[in-house]
Amino acid sequence: MRTWASAALVLVTGVVFAGGASTEKGKEDRQTVFQTARARRESPTVLAVRKTRDSIVTVKVQKRDARKDTIGTGIIVDERGYIVTNRHVVQNGLEINVVLFDGSTHTATLDFEEASHDLAVLKIRTWKRLQALRLGPASDLMVGEEVIAIGNPFGYTNSVSKGIISAVGREIEMPGGVTLSNLIQTTASINPGNSGGPLLNINGELIGINVALRQDAQGIAFALNADTVQQVLSRRLSASRRTGYYHGLDVREKVADDGEERSRVMVHDVADNTPAAAAGLKEGDQIVRLGDYFVVNRFDVERALWDTHVGEKVTVTVVRGGRQLNVEMPLSGSPSVVSRRLGRNAE
Repeated sequence: MRTWASAALVLVTGVVFAGGASTEKGKEDRQTVFQTARARRESPTVLAVRKTRDSIVTVKVQKRDARKDTIGTGIIVDERGYIVTNRHVVQNGLEINVVLFDGSTHTATLDFEEASHDLAVLKIRTWKRLQALRLGPASDLMVGEEVIAIGNPFGYTNSVSKGIISAVGREIEMPGGVTLSNLIQTTASINPGNSGGPLLNINGELIGINVALRQDAQGIAFALNADTVQQVLSRRLSASRRTGYYHGLDVREKVADDGEERSRVMVHDVADNTPAAAAGLKEGDQIVRLGDYFVVNRFDVERALWDTHVGEKVTVTVVRGGRQLNVEMPLSGSPSVVSRRLGRNAE
């Protein structure tokens, strides 16, 4: 016993009575140990939440005859103030306010709503450039892979829960009679207030938008597939509707196995007598950049052209045959051309 006590005392006093230089070294060592321990705690979930949190907002809706605001969640999908959420969150709202991650509150206007997919897009005006969260690839989802849900359940803002993908391609009927299809089923905890919030994969990619839960069960919730959301946004917020000309591009996403941005935008078809045709774009080209915007999905193609005008030229960076090249796309068209393409008056 005496031998072990002495040994223990030596170890303790070796720390306590170390000299000045050794004390500084001890502080550095402890700091290194602390940083290493912190790094071990920074799991992929922590990194995914940190990466995306500035793009997730609280949606507060004042409704007629309601004593309290309806609370939901939204996702910034364009830096200029466009936010996607569920239609049922904002439906029949008298006033809509959006609270950003920094705590600032902004009045929102309803840009559009689409009942068939329970989607709505809000617009806020702010002097600062927001951080958008791109819709990620959702064509390679794996049943059993881990996912993260972020939202405001019961008003508890920026709450994070984790689960797995239980199934894909689900179909449910909403209370209003609308049938939603191609849904992601997940065990992540989703409650009232999570609606409109993101479902992320472990890389922090936006793969779905939380939309519904089964109230008579536990661990059964649903999210709109990000591919479905992309199709709606690309159609309702198309460059054609915003600018009055049709670019002529029909694109598809191709998913790579790895890389910071796994989604690639490939030209599927080019319409005759359009800006894309005039630029010499071809089927099989990978679009990397369009004007000032890097392009990783079809919605990027549309929003990259929102602020352009007929008569301008836009630089398009593509990869063709393994080589990267820039081409100039001259913008031309008229509302009548757009109307024929859309089957309605240009908006």
